[in-house]
Amino acid sequence: MAMQSQQSRARPWWRTLYQHKFKAGGFLVVVAAVFLILEAPAIADLSEENRPYTADLLEDWQAGEVIVVMRHLERCDKYDLPCLTNENGITARAAEHGSELQDNFRQLGLQRADIFNSPVLRTAETEALVFADQGEDRDWLIKCKDNMLGDVMANKRQGRNLVLVTHSSCIKRFQDALDYAEETPDYGTVMFFSTADDPRSLQVLGFLDQEDWESALGF
Repeated sequence: MAMQSQQSRARPWWRTLYQHKFKAGGFLVVVAAVFLILEAPAIADLSEENRPYTADLLEDWQAGEVIVVMRHLERCDKYDLPCLTNENGITARAAEHGSELQDNFRQLGLQRADIFNSPVLRTAETEALVFADQGEDRDWLIKCKDNMLGDVMANKRQGRNLVLVTHSSCIKRFQDALDYAEETPDYGTVMFFSTADDPRSLQVLGFLDQEDWESALGF
């Protein structure tokens, strides 16, 4: 009888294995859910999910309360293509995109804008094409490891938009400082931030790829 009682309490091997798998699966689901909750958000597209912010962008731009962070145009040393000047700069075909972006910013208006660029040739050429060489070189737009966000905020003047032409590595550090996912923007992509609510902090409005200005802003 003792033997029968012990056998009746013993679990079949397949049931034990199933329960272990179920527990492990539940644990993985919990871990995945926590990861999704803790994962940094990505800056959204103004031509898609953040389209409602375009009105805020235009209003804040007129008030001089927008910060623009732009990646340079297509770099020439990555492609077997003709260069605008030399391989340290941008490709010759990028000049067309630069002209389009120049027209976009002209329609926004640059009368109340301070424009800075990294002194590296590809960012300097981008600035010259898009902003007609109105910008000034700033070393902190290439040497951006330590205090990218602090340097940006220190150079934002009240009532004046701030336009920055820089590199993907610096943009990633800027995203990280704002607790956003570090994503590499396409060449010529422009990110928009606002200080309208609080001059000491940034509201993330979204980004525009160079081909999406017309659909988002009607330019």
